[in-house]
Amino acid sequence: MADNIRWERFQEGDTVAFEQLFQEHWNALMYYTCNIISDADMAKDVLQNFFLELWEKRASLPVPNETRAFLLFLLRLRILNALRKEDIRSKHEHVFARLLADTTANTTDHLYYKQLYEELHQHVNQLPPRIQEVFRLSRFEHLSVAEIAARLGASEQTVRNQLNTANKRLKVMLKGSVATVLL
Repeated sequence: MADNIRWERFQEGDTVAFEQLFQEHWNALMYYTCNIISDADMAKDVLQNFFLELWEKRASLPVPNETRAFLLFLLRLRILNALRKEDIRSKHEHVFARLLADTTANTTDHLYYKQLYEELHQHVNQLPPRIQEVFRLSRFEHLSVAEIAARLGASEQTVRNQLNTANKRLKVMLKGSVATVLL
């Protein structure tokens, strides 16, 4: 079956056409993914999620001239997103682990810091959406002012102003709370 015909059938919801695409391209795409992501389990998860997303978005995808090249292009984007998410998650885990490691092994202290962390997140959720986003990118994802400005399409001064606004509002909300040290 020609690639274009199979692709069109796949877009119409033909599971046999999808299975053929899957079988034909899995090995090459898995090899490509494993060359970028060294963790084989994570690579397999990324590729499985890629095919799931491909199926879910099939109707909105264009008919490619070269199926394998098109799949590699889409997969490359999926891999970048997965690596970005993994990096952000590991940064959060690292920061929180360091915070816990700096405290005593006392369970009460751990619960106290967890409560403070949750309290901070509750107050951040009360900020206006754009200020909340800037604060999260700065404090939780550890992006610089320049990186935030580039990502949001804003000036660096606007980002600085929004960070200052967030800090001022959170200090008022957290007045008397030890959570202000987390700012």
